[in-house]
Amino acid sequence: MRFRPFTEEDLDRLNQLAGKRPVSLGALRFFARTGHSFLAEEGEEPMGFALAQAVWQGEATTVLITRIEGKEPRVLEGLLAAVVKSAYDAGVYEVALHLDPERKDLEEALRAQGFAIGPLVLAVRVLGSRGLRGETRGVLE
Repeated sequence: MRFRPFTEEDLDRLNQLAGKRPVSLGALRFFARTGHSFLAEEGEEPMGFALAQAVWQGEATTVLITRIEGKEPRVLEGLLAAVVKSAYDAGVYEVALHLDPERKDLEEALRAQGFAIGPLVLAVRVLGSRGLRGETRGVLE
């Protein structure tokens, strides 16, 4: 399996994996520039992707994975390893993501890659018209 940065030409490949939450061209362009986002492929078949960016928090930088999709646990583990390596190579020593507690496959992959789970709980308030409709899905993913 190969893990590589993606380009605009990969939009359809990412969206083959995105399910009900397609990746927009604007999001793809943004994450393609971050240096921390990857497409997993086996031969010509897309197997997963990770969207991540470095976030400066005033005292330190964190690479934040905002979305990760994979067809199987080994894909998720490989994507996590690719993001961790890119963070380390950039001199960033913290990688984080918001874990949906229903994604047991991702939780297992995170543990296998040395991530600590919890105990923090994320509180979210969605503003604007999206907040009025009660939408929170995708805000932090």
